[in-house]
Amino acid sequence: MTEYKDYDALVQNINLADITSSEHNANILRTLRDGHPDWNKTLHILEDEFDEDIDEEFIVEEGDDLGWLGYFIGMSEELEALHVHYLPEEREQVDALVRGVTHNQSITELSIQTDLGDEGFGSLGCFLQKNNSLTHLIFEGFHVDTECGHNIAMALEQCRHNSLSRFELDQNNISEEAFAEIATALRNQSQLEDLYLKYNNIGRDGCVALVNTLRVWQASNLKCLALSDNNIDDLGLQALVEGISNCCNLEKINLSDNDQITAAGMRSMSPLLQSESCSLEVLSLYGINFGDNGAIALADGLRGNKSLRVLAFAPTSAGITEVGWAAFSKLLCDPSSVNNTYLSNHTIEMIGSGSYDFNTPPDIRRYLAWNKSRHIIDAAICKILTTYDHFDMKPFFHWKLKLLPVVVDWFQSARSRMLANNLGESIQSLPSRELSALYKFVRGMPDLTVISYWQQFVMNAPAERRRIDDERRRLEDKRRRLYYEEEVAWERLGGRPRREGSSTVVSGAKRRRHE
Repeated sequence: MTEYKDYDALVQNINLADITSSEHNANILRTLRDGHPDWNKTLHILEDEFDEDIDEEFIVEEGDDLGWLGYFIGMSEELEALHVHYLPEEREQVDALVRGVTHNQSITELSIQTDLGDEGFGSLGCFLQKNNSLTHLIFEGFHVDTECGHNIAMALEQCRHNSLSRFELDQNNISEEAFAEIATALRNQSQLEDLYLKYNNIGRDGCVALVNTLRVWQASNLKCLALSDNNIDDLGLQALVEGISNCCNLEKINLSDNDQITAAGMRSMSPLLQSESCSLEVLSLYGINFGDNGAIALADGLRGNKSLRVLAFAPTSAGITEVGWAAFSKLLCDPSSVNNTYLSNHTIEMIGSGSYDFNTPPDIRRYLAWNKSRHIIDAAICKILTTYDHFDMKPFFHWKLKLLPVVVDWFQSARSRMLANNLGESIQSLPSRELSALYKFVRGMPDLTVISYWQQFVMNAPAERRRIDDERRRLEDKRRRLYYEEEVAWERLGGRPRREGSSTVVSGAKRRRHE
């Protein structure tokens, strides 16, 4: 095989048809070299054609020189996504390809779906060391034994920059020893936001290894952790929960298909769900038979939780009966008191498989619909007004009469929200419920009501006296003005008559002297 340093000297005179098995593959090299306005900047390396409508598929056949393919990939400044689905058994071809790829600086997503071998993974380490654009690194669909895991770990050790945001190890049936080494190598990648480790059979020991890495990430940016189908049991989950306590940005956890997890594992999640720093929004538990006890544990853990929006599981395989559903119903709408209904969970929008899953009881579907489509306050009002025909006012007596305007304002707010939420039946009874609440409050505190009346009278009396005094002064001023204006009028008329019925008049000035 030609060494990489020779490619620069040969590229000017190379005939692409001589180093490829087809015109299609030659066009791929031409696009890598020259670019193309319609190119989506993605390349798939395959054994067989996957989609005839996709032009970015390099089908490896006899006659293809993968060294040249690697060279043009390495030289490309536009390629953004490289997916290696297949490589031939000739190790020289594979090694030459990967050596060429190491020179690329534009790739942001690299997906490896086949074993690169010792030298190939060694060259991959050089790529990870040099490429500062890479954000997604994926190893998928091939068996990772201890040796391969060691090679991947060594490659990861060379990645010292902070561009990587997503790491996937998917369907690799990895050994516990190999995963432990890879997890250790990830300790330098605390900037990761998405960690997908699905279908790998990492088990309890793998959870412990992962926890040791997460604990090193003091200020973790992790948002998504996918661990479905990994043979995790209750103890593994317990260790995992303890390890992600510092992952304050974690929004999604997928534990689906770990069928060894039971109700005990669900109980171990309570500290995470009840933590004030919990930001978890999606928890996936498909394929786990946690039963009624697990449902009760989850419901208890979610009391007071303000972040979780989706609790996903299959109702038909979760082993839940009416007992478990009753726990979820109480979580969403606790009918023991108005205050407890108000403090119920109005955040979660999905429990089970979704609103159209008729295996979920109707009352829970209704509560979830209110949570999903309404503001938290609207959801609380809907639940309160559909749960209680009348309100017990005794718990509010300590507020005394200060509560009355609050009650009136609450019912006015409820009326507008019920109109918006199409709760026609409830709104018809709203006036009677408002009057009933006020009547119960006044009736329950008659002495306070009477005392309050006289207290209000005493408070208002000074103001009323001032009002009367002001009115009296105003009328006196008006009387004096009227008297003056009357005298002025008589002056102009020549004087006031001496006596009634006499035509002789007395001037105002003379009359005033007589007076």
